[in-house]
Amino acid sequence: MKLRARLLATLIVLAIPIVAGFTLYTAWSSRQALVQATYETTVERMEAVGRERCEEVPEGFARRAGIRPGRALGPRALGPRGALGPGRRFGRMQAVYDDTYQPRIAGDPPLDPALRAELEGGAETAADFGDQRVRIAMRMPWDGPCSVIVVDRPAGDLAGRAAASRTAGLAAGVVAVTALAAFLALAPVVRRIRRLEAAVKGQASGGYEGSVPIEGSDEVADLARAFNEASSQIRLRLEELSARDKALTEFLQSTTHDVMVPLTVLQGHLSDLRRIGGDSEPVVRAAMEEAHYLASLVKNLNAAARLDAGEPMIARHELDLGELVERVVSRHAPIAKTRGIALNHSIPEEPVHVNADSTLLEQMVGNLVHNAIRYNQEGGHVAVILERGFRVTVKDDGPGIPEEELERVGERQFRGGEARQRRPTGLGLGLHIVRDVAERHGYALTFESPEEGGLTVVIRGAEV
Repeated sequence: MKLRARLLATLIVLAIPIVAGFTLYTAWSSRQALVQATYETTVERMEAVGRERCEEVPEGFARRAGIRPGRALGPRALGPRGALGPGRRFGRMQAVYDDTYQPRIAGDPPLDPALRAELEGGAETAADFGDQRVRIAMRMPWDGPCSVIVVDRPAGDLAGRAAASRTAGLAAGVVAVTALAAFLALAPVVRRIRRLEAAVKGQASGGYEGSVPIEGSDEVADLARAFNEASSQIRLRLEELSARDKALTEFLQSTTHDVMVPLTVLQGHLSDLRRIGGDSEPVVRAAMEEAHYLASLVKNLNAAARLDAGEPMIARHELDLGELVERVVSRHAPIAKTRGIALNHSIPEEPVHVNADSTLLEQMVGNLVHNAIRYNQEGGHVAVILERGFRVTVKDDGPGIPEEELERVGERQFRGGEARQRRPTGLGLGLHIVRDVAERHGYALTFESPEEGGLTVVIRGAEV
C-alpha cells in the first residue's frame, strides 16, 4: 500500500472510535444536563410554593399537580397542568415520597427499586431513560414528608439528541478535514521519495557513479545523504575489485603466454623422441599426452581470463570456419594417433565465413575435440563435421554422459561421473569455456548422448 493511502486509511480507522466517543459523550452529557435542569427547576418551584402545600394539604397538592392516587405513574396519569408549570417544557410530577421513600399520597405505588437504590447510595438524582420519555427521581435538599419527587418528561427535551447528532457531525467533519490536510501535506514528501527512488535505481544501473540529489533538510534528505555515503563506499570497493581483477587477468594472460613457449618446445622434443622409437616409446607417448593436456589447460586458463574480463575483450572479425576446423584437427591429430583414436573431419568445398573472435572460437572447437579424445577409449573414433550455414558437430563413441547430468554440462568446475572416474584430474574449465563462448557469440549449443553411446555436441550459428 502506498504511503498516502496508508496514512488516509490510518486516519479513517482512528476517526471511527473518535466519532463514536464524541457521540456517546454528547449523548451522556445531554442526559446529565436534562436531569440537572429538571432537578434545579423542581427544587426552585418546590421551595417557592410546592413544599408548603405538599406538607400541609397533600391531597390538594396532588390535585393541583395532576397526581391521581392509585393510578399508574405513566404519561396518561398526568393532568394538563401541574405544580411545576407547563408540561411540554418541564414535564409532569408523578409522585411524592417522604425521606423513608414511602408515598405521600395514599394509594400511590412504591418508588421504583432501581431509582431508590441510587438515592440511598447518596445520589441527588436517579433517572430511568426510555425511548421517548425519562423518569427522574430527585432528593430535595430537605428532609420530611415531601423530600423525594418523581417527575416524568420527554427524553428529547433540551435538544439533547440534536446536540449529539451535531457533535457527531462536527467530529466527522474535523476528522475529514484533518485527513484531507494530511493527504495534501504528504503529497510533496511522496514526490520527493519517488524522485529519490528513481535516482537510486539510476545509480544502481550506472555503477553508482555520481550522487543522488539532496532536497531540503528533513529525514528524506538524510536518507539521500546516507545513500550517497554508501554509494561512495561501494564505488571505492568496486574500483579496488576492478583493479585487482584487471591485475590478475593481465598476470594470468602474461603467464600463460610465457608458459606456452616452453610447452611448445617440449612437445617438439617429445615428438622427435617418439620418431626415434625404442624401448622408451611408451614413456614418450605418455609424456606427449600429458604435455598436450597441459598445453590445453594453459590455453583454457587464458581463455577463461579473457572471458571473465568481459565483452570488450572479445575481438570479432570475419574468418573462414573451415580453416579453423582444419587447424584444430591438425593440432590434435598427434595425440589422437598416440592413443589409437581415429580423428576424422569433413568441411564443405566452399568457405564458411563467420564473424567471431577467432582465438576464442578455435579454443571452443579445440576443447570439444580435446574432450572427445581424452575421454574416449583406445581404438575409438572422433568426427568433426562442418556444414554450410554454420553447423559444427563433434561426435565420439566414448562412454557419453548420463541423461541426468546433461543439463549441468558446461557449468564451471562440473565434471561428470564417468569423466572423474576415467580422468580424476582436471578443473572442469573446458566445456564451461565452450558454453561461455557460445553464449557470448549468440550460438546455439546442444549436448546429446545417444542410446548407442558416445557424446554429440552441436554448435549452430549464422554464416556471413
